[in-house]
Amino acid sequence: MPFPSRRILLSGLCAVLVSPLAAAADDAPFVFGTFNQATLARFAPLPTPQADSTGSGYRVAVDWSNEYVADENGQETVLLDGESLRLGLSGRVAVGSWLFGAELPLLFNGGGVLDGLIENWHSWFSLPNGGREERPHGKYTFRYTDNGQTLLDVEHGHDGIGDARLFAARCNDSGGCLRTMLQLPTGNADDLLGGGLGAAAWYEQGFRAKTLGPWSGALAAGVSGVHGSGPLKDRQEHFIPFGWASLGYSLTSWLDAGAQFYLHAPLYKDSDLDTLSRVGGQLSFGFRARSASGISTWLGIQEDLITESSPDFSIHIAADFH
Repeated sequence: MPFPSRRILLSGLCAVLVSPLAAAADDAPFVFGTFNQATLARFAPLPTPQADSTGSGYRVAVDWSNEYVADENGQETVLLDGESLRLGLSGRVAVGSWLFGAELPLLFNGGGVLDGLIENWHSWFSLPNGGREERPHGKYTFRYTDNGQTLLDVEHGHDGIGDARLFAARCNDSGGCLRTMLQLPTGNADDLLGGGLGAAAWYEQGFRAKTLGPWSGALAAGVSGVHGSGPLKDRQEHFIPFGWASLGYSLTSWLDAGAQFYLHAPLYKDSDLDTLSRVGGQLSFGFRARSASGISTWLGIQEDLITESSPDFSIHIAADFH
């Protein structure tokens, strides 16, 4: 993993650890602002869950992911092995009942350092390693062949800007928002940094079930359309339905715990491999610390609940400033 990525991760951890522990002022529902972090999913305009409809602010988010998949069926073979760090910098402005925002992601890719940790994690919880223990640690390879033809072969991680995103939302007093997103192909598709021109529209309903206790969360559903690029552009789906559900519980006046399940349609077509053809499903779980100054810090883990559809291990760290 490139040295700048480690510094960014440590900075994010420090932000969580030094977060003020005063009584919270942030009333936004519990929603993890993360989605499928797979390298081959970067072209797709899958939105970041963001149930905050309360006003202006900005967000810094770090997603540190490790993925490994090796699969074949006689005609097709795929090997996806690497580690990435996504630094998302975003801001939003409230204008009446409207919210406008933008995000610029920075991506760092390489062989990484998490391979051994993940193997131990899987061993502790009796989870399968999928053969990752048979491959040397710290390698970066993304390769796909079909009928003897190599369609994807990248053996060195590249760093750079991912696909920029522009947002607009119209929110109501009940916490519901009709949201739209425009994704710009600012990432280099050949280096697997993105490269998808697309848009998404969805409705997200945040809620607080006060009659049942200190619960909060959100439900969302929508669809995205994309014109992809890169080595696998002919296999990329153009329309991708998606949705998520999150639920959190207030442990104290400033600390919440919860989980989120994100589901989306297959991102690729014309393949019999599960890695490319199956529905994607990611489970995130962890904590939010809220401060009286309007800062929320997040620390969570993401797993591929539907195996091989996304990285099998991601660390999510974020800070929201309201």
